[in-house]
Amino acid sequence: MAYCGAVHTRASVTVGPFAVFFTNVNRAMRFPGHSHFATETLVYATHSGHGFPAFARTYAAIQRHLMTLTARPFHDMTNEDVAAHLWTAFLDWRDDEVERWGGCFSLAKLELAVRGVPDHIGHADGFTTYTVEAVPA
Repeated sequence: MAYCGAVHTRASVTVGPFAVFFTNVNRAMRFPGHSHFATETLVYATHSGHGFPAFARTYAAIQRHLMTLTARPFHDMTNEDVAAHLWTAFLDWRDDEVERWGGCFSLAKLELAVRGVPDHIGHADGFTTYTVEAVPA
């Protein structure tokens, strides 16, 4: 193999998956209110030094934030909309437990893996992953 120049890399820390339970009313597809089990995985880009501090307390902080975000039904939202809403809610999220460890990181990607089950709506029997990620400017 010939030398072709420098290799550019990016560092990141992936945390999760975290269990999520949410209800949405999907008017775009004419679905009534229904609930889903899902998992959320967050990828944080590391900019210098160390990245997202992956500890029991920081995971617990994420789980608390998720439970607050999903406590009420999402009205007039598709699963894509729910993923986008969670992305926005985590984009500038700050928590004292996370902040105490320092680090230089930012949210780069969110994956919401929604578990479908055979039902009267017609959901597939398996996971479908909805991804939202940052794109370079």
